[in-house]
Amino acid sequence: MRRRELSDEELNRIIRLRQIGTSWLKIQHETGIHRQTAKRAYERWEHSKSMEELKEARKDVAAQAFGEHINYLIKLAESLVSALHVPEMLRGLGNADEALDQLWMRNIQGELELSQKSGTVEIGHVVRRNRMIFKALQEHTREKVRWEALEEWKQARNNAAEYSKELRLEATEVIGNILNNQPGLKEKIKTAIGSNDITQKISDGVRETIWRGILTGKPEQMHVLKGSSVLTEGRVWLEFYEGDSDTRLDLNDVELAKEVLGMCRRAVTNLRQGIKSDLVRRLADEVRQMQDRTQELEESLEGLLLRPMILRTRCELCPA
Repeated sequence: MRRRELSDEELNRIIRLRQIGTSWLKIQHETGIHRQTAKRAYERWEHSKSMEELKEARKDVAAQAFGEHINYLIKLAESLVSALHVPEMLRGLGNADEALDQLWMRNIQGELELSQKSGTVEIGHVVRRNRMIFKALQEHTREKVRWEALEEWKQARNNAAEYSKELRLEATEVIGNILNNQPGLKEKIKTAIGSNDITQKISDGVRETIWRGILTGKPEQMHVLKGSSVLTEGRVWLEFYEGDSDTRLDLNDVELAKEVLGMCRRAVTNLRQGIKSDLVRRLADEVRQMQDRTQELEESLEGLLLRPMILRTRCELCPA
């Protein structure tokens, strides 16, 4: 016997009756449709409804996952650009691999820096994940972003790191020569700061002064300062640039501080304009290259531009 197909009206009536708890036998009496036929039709409807709900649920999950994917890509892009900025302190200028390693070790989602105390497995997981996301970022943006700029930045960063090492040697030599020619001044400085390692300490300050000049385009900003607060009253120090407490020299004597300031200015002039001035110029050239390439990538990876790029393209990590 051929199985009867119910009309939409009949099926809807069965659904309404069943959903208010009507028994199959009573449904048969009220509709004139055999209870087995009504039950099979209702079960097919339930299965179809479940499949549709599952499809919608999968769509919702995929949409949420894709939204998280986009946000993570944008966060990584922002962190990448931040990692490319030239450090304010010359002593923070590592090579390109050192700078990017700090990025790969950063838990972008949690904004937490992983220290060496973190478990090796945890660090390895974060590094692998960030590298995968970076590859995905490149896949999404390869037609719009000139990624060669990153390689050019790396080369400039590595060159600058090498030049900074040379500058340290040159600054140490210049300061050492000046102090050796003025043994009386050398002894007064040793006594004032309570250390024999004054050549390196002063040369570090001179290097930071030159570095700040490269970054800001301004002449050296070394000053002799006298304390005026309750905590600093009576103290005198030489500040190589405003706010740098790491390299400042606490000399506690105005005349001595002025004498050291004059010596440091001669050293800066020697390094900038003397026979070694080409080293400072080369360092400045690499800084400009880093700044230009960072700006190029920052503009290309701006969030307002990046989001539509990601929406129009796919990568291996995109949710299905």
